[in-house]
Amino acid sequence: MLTDVRGAIKSLLRSPGFTLIAVVTIALGIGANTAMFSILDSYLLRPAPYPDRDRVERIYRALPQDPVGGFSPADYLELKASNGYGDVAAYTGSDISLSQPGRPAEMAVGVRVSANLFATLGARPYLGRDFRPEEEIPGNHRALIISERYWQSHFGGDGGIIGSAVRVDGEPYDIVGVLPRTFSDWRHLGWVDVFRPLAFDEKEARERNSTNLRLVGRRSASVARGQGAAFIKDFGRRLAHDFPAANAGATWRTVAIDESFLPADARLVVALLIGLSGMVLLIACSNLANLMLARTMARAREFATRAALGASRSQVLRPLLVESLLLALVGGAGALCVASWTFDWLAVVSAGDNGQGVVLGFDWRVLAWAFSACLFTAVAFGVAPAFFVGRLDVNSSLKSGSHATAGRGHRRFRNALIVGQFALAMVLLAGAAHFVRGLKELNSRRHGWESDHLVTGTLVLQPSAYAGEREITEFQRRALERLEALPGAESASMSYAMPFFGLAEQRRYIIAGRQLPEPGREPAALINGVTPHYFQTVGTRLLSGRAFSPGDTRTSPKVFVINDAMARGLFGDGSPLGQRIAQAGGQTLEWGEIVGVVADVQSIYSDPSPVTWQVYQPMAQEPRRSNELALRTTAGAPATLVESVRTTMMSFDQDLPIRKLQAADVGIARANYQDGVLATMLSALALLGLGLASLGVYGVISRTVAQRTGEFGIRLALGAQARDITRLVLTSGAKLALIGSALGLLGAVAVSRILTASFPGIRTSSAPVLIGTTVLLIAIAQIACYLPARSASRISPTEALRAE
Repeated sequence: MLTDVRGAIKSLLRSPGFTLIAVVTIALGIGANTAMFSILDSYLLRPAPYPDRDRVERIYRALPQDPVGGFSPADYLELKASNGYGDVAAYTGSDISLSQPGRPAEMAVGVRVSANLFATLGARPYLGRDFRPEEEIPGNHRALIISERYWQSHFGGDGGIIGSAVRVDGEPYDIVGVLPRTFSDWRHLGWVDVFRPLAFDEKEARERNSTNLRLVGRRSASVARGQGAAFIKDFGRRLAHDFPAANAGATWRTVAIDESFLPADARLVVALLIGLSGMVLLIACSNLANLMLARTMARAREFATRAALGASRSQVLRPLLVESLLLALVGGAGALCVASWTFDWLAVVSAGDNGQGVVLGFDWRVLAWAFSACLFTAVAFGVAPAFFVGRLDVNSSLKSGSHATAGRGHRRFRNALIVGQFALAMVLLAGAAHFVRGLKELNSRRHGWESDHLVTGTLVLQPSAYAGEREITEFQRRALERLEALPGAESASMSYAMPFFGLAEQRRYIIAGRQLPEPGREPAALINGVTPHYFQTVGTRLLSGRAFSPGDTRTSPKVFVINDAMARGLFGDGSPLGQRIAQAGGQTLEWGEIVGVVADVQSIYSDPSPVTWQVYQPMAQEPRRSNELALRTTAGAPATLVESVRTTMMSFDQDLPIRKLQAADVGIARANYQDGVLATMLSALALLGLGLASLGVYGVISRTVAQRTGEFGIRLALGAQARDITRLVLTSGAKLALIGSALGLLGAVAVSRILTASFPGIRTSSAPVLIGTTVLLIAIAQIACYLPARSASRISPTEALRAE
């Protein structure tokens, strides 16, 4: 065996070009597979870092429009007080403004959690203590626990941090704990910087319409998984019966924590990535098999001589298998480098607002996958030449002279490999082209709003400085006046949400003068609270009636503006102006008049909400501390006003930073960044597959031209022109590409359907894309065939015939 290894190394070193191409091909093919498998491993195979995780579950309140819906405070508190399941904890995202002594305030990714969250997950602080039950009472809630990462990056890993005072949203907080590094599981809670207690006042504790809480539970040791799931389901059914206005149509369910990291559509995408990367590996193996076969045929006389001198079949085949294994191992080492670079790239492009992205790495599963891929590759591209040598006719090979010609069976086999490569490349290229085109159309869509010359940002008012509705409304009025007075500003507004990111809050409404529907069956609409100049600022057209005015205040009669889809759906051809509606489910009905109708708006996300009806109400009639700021400029780039807006807002309060203050188009481009990362990955796989397939057809055509040198010489001697030879070679390559592309169209349609199921808002079916990819494949095949064709057309008939 050592002799075979030394011989294989010498043989490979004698062919540096072949060796380099083989190693690079294997590294790219296996590297892409390893990177995709690491994504699968991180999301689905790697267990959650929680003790006794088999009893830890996510609890969902599934709705027709949201299978992983949240909970209201009242529902959570009622479930927590019940017996029969175990411990239940709640949390909700709540980014904060945090300022240290002597430093300006900055935004941090925050979560408000129930005091028992860490105990429920089986985690204890690395430094300090956990939250206490009494810290869930408003007034006692000013305690903070920070992540180990935030502790290192913002406090330098200071061991004396416990008890330090900071300001959170303008209020003094004490840091009471630091979480261990092992707790930060980005798959569950995300990259959270700070945690603070979830404290409900009496009004919030009775709230059932607000469903922004997420629940996680730990079943009692005496409760089996099926029993816990049945208890949660029955509990949700009872609440739907007792409180139909808020819970009708909701189904409660549990999901094991390890199974909750990816929704069903995302699992489909991961499976798609694994499949497509597998296609790249198959193309690489097919390509290498062709190269090895061509190389082996060139050495046919050598193998025949060995066999004639008494070498056994295993002695003849073993050097080929050893060469394949050496190439696979060296290529596998390169594949680990390719995968590591991919991990670093994904960490950068997936980074959130706090700079943290997904963490992929090598564990025993990933390394085992890479090793298995190396063995598969070695066998896959080593079998073909071994099969050829095994069927070698010693006498014919020795009589053939300096080179052996391929039989019809060998030619068919090589051509079948090329057709397969182009079929797989067609699947990769069409799938990537469909998705990239659909994503570009999605990000370019401006449905009911305009983002040009628009600056946006998010701000959260501190309860200490803006305690009541009057203070919030007064701040909004003064801030908008100052912003609109800036040079280059046209109009400004504040709202609950921006239209291009979608309206998240849903409410049900009833119509005055009509029969009341069953509780929970009322028409549903998405709600947005806006200031008077909102529609002008974001570019939503007013179709009829009027927009809101400064006179629409908390003390004035309630008014609403609805979108065109809701107007047509509820009132048909009649005018909705003057009609009165009220929110359903409340203790008392607060009727309001519809005063205007505006155009429908649609977000830029790929998963559009099934609820298309939209209701707008004056911000002053239901003010909130969380505000989305928008400023429309008169001319020039909106980025030029970003610092002016920041300075203006900071003049109100130094503890009031603005999060994501930027040109609206920048935020829109960032919003679908995960889809953009997927598009880049699909494109990279497609280009890699196309490149390998092109290399394969080049190698096969080159070898074919070399074997047909005598034939071409005879054709030229009999009067054929150089262009005839060129056309003959190019036609053979085009024929292979056409057959492969035709077969690949079936796979391309299947990939398109998978993408459509995962991203319903993206159009992933287009005849021009299929036609364009087919033309591109044929063009690439022609380019790959051109150099061999050009060499064939320059063959000297005299020299070719003399060589024969």
